[in-house]
Amino acid sequence: MTVLLFVVVFMAALGQPPFGGTTVVTVLGFAFVFLTNLTLGALASGAVIEIRHGDWSRLGRADDVFVCVALIVVAAVDAVAAWWVFTSDAGGSVRWIFLGIALVALAGGVLWAWPGLLFRSLRETADGRSSRGLWPQHAPGDHEPWRLFTPLTGLLGATLGVVVAIAYLGISAWHENQDVPAGHPLPAALTGINGGYVALGDSYSAGEGLVPFAPGTAATNCDRSVNDAYPDLLVKLLRRQDPQASFSFTACSGALISQILNPTHRGGGLVPAQISGKAQPSVRLVTLTIGGNNAIFSKVVATCLESGNCMNQVFPPPGVSEATAKRIPPGPLYAQWAPATIEQIGDQDAALFGTLRQDFPQARIVVIGYPYLFPTRSAPGFPFFPPECASILSRLSATERGDLRTLQDDLNSRTYEEAAVSGIEFVSPVAIWDGHEPCGASGQYTNSVKPYLNFPNPINGGSFHPNAAGQQTLASLLACYLDANPRPPDAFTPGAPHLRAVPELLTPPAQLHMVPPPGQDSVPGSGTIPGCSS
Repeated sequence: MTVLLFVVVFMAALGQPPFGGTTVVTVLGFAFVFLTNLTLGALASGAVIEIRHGDWSRLGRADDVFVCVALIVVAAVDAVAAWWVFTSDAGGSVRWIFLGIALVALAGGVLWAWPGLLFRSLRETADGRSSRGLWPQHAPGDHEPWRLFTPLTGLLGATLGVVVAIAYLGISAWHENQDVPAGHPLPAALTGINGGYVALGDSYSAGEGLVPFAPGTAATNCDRSVNDAYPDLLVKLLRRQDPQASFSFTACSGALISQILNPTHRGGGLVPAQISGKAQPSVRLVTLTIGGNNAIFSKVVATCLESGNCMNQVFPPPGVSEATAKRIPPGPLYAQWAPATIEQIGDQDAALFGTLRQDFPQARIVVIGYPYLFPTRSAPGFPFFPPECASILSRLSATERGDLRTLQDDLNSRTYEEAAVSGIEFVSPVAIWDGHEPCGASGQYTNSVKPYLNFPNPINGGSFHPNAAGQQTLASLLACYLDANPRPPDAFTPGAPHLRAVPELLTPPAQLHMVPPPGQDSVPGSGTIPGCSS
């Protein structure tokens, strides 16, 4: 039983069929709660028996130590699970199901180990022993076999086996996110920019997950990294040639498109607008990433990891508020909801980009696209190493991951088109990020699932966000782009008319007579600028 339960839970954790679905994982989760509390009840009952009937033990003090250690370990595991469920915002009705199962299992474990503790009618011998009890019972010199103790040993082993499996996957996830390659090398300097720099945007610009955060930004969940975000690295290059260049870093994790221009109440306080709304002719460079939160990227990723065939899931999921300006009718993610959402994001981009162009009339304004969140590589096979990537990639078929990459292409393309119409620049991270996606074959620039020891949420906010190497790579991408393009490049093919507005329906840039965005096919400046190579 121990080995079987361990294998089943381990295969489910790895996302291996037939245990990869959320129903199986949910059932196994509740089974784990039941078995843990059944074991805890049996051990607690056994501890009382050890105290009341010390002469029953065949191993003496060793038996006492075994019961004590096992009781402490299982109780700690149960307490941690209860703490997380009852303090987590996602607990909901699950916490009460958890409590009911736990109480029933605890009582069942107590009675299973020693019915006679509560019900005298179940005692079958004059000296108080019971053949129905789980715990070993005998009188001195008695040769009663230990047949009743064997189930408890197996149950305890199964419970601890599940804990070991979960710990193993957690350690694998930690190692995978620590063992990352060096970021793309930065060029020696940032040329062509002489003046102030303003860094706007969402978590990809703020440096989510890269502590320490700037004072006050953790309270509002802006989580703006102090030293490791790409704007910090970029301004260091800028100041090599202009030591007096001003720097305004207002990017905020979780930012929506509208929150670049408008204040909002979040977390522990007010998050001001990221720009003042006044013209700033002294600013010469503005950078930003934006739109991913409007597309509720995090919920899309979570849904795809938790459920099969996520492209056909109805979005938005129940209980999830949309981040779009206007309500979009619920529908299948890939065929209906995502395309409609991207179109609306494009409309909001148009308003934002027009405002930025007015407020920073002398600046190079560069929007960075989003790197892919999943690689094209196949899931690791047996022995399923590394376990974390086996778990992640096994849960999404190659088709699903391809569809997710297509949706990201659509979002990036729409952002590129709206930027070009507004006189704003766009650079793609696709070429420089190739193979460096979460669980990518060349090492991660973007974290995969990043666990940490914290309650109520054991998943780090840096999951599926650029790590330190990724932030350096974003800085390198921008520096290489600006060095390779002293003037904004023309986004339209020679002789083609420049669009005044982007069509409402999603249209690939090529059909609008636009060239591929810089960075799409190769790193800008490859072969001509030191440090800027594919």
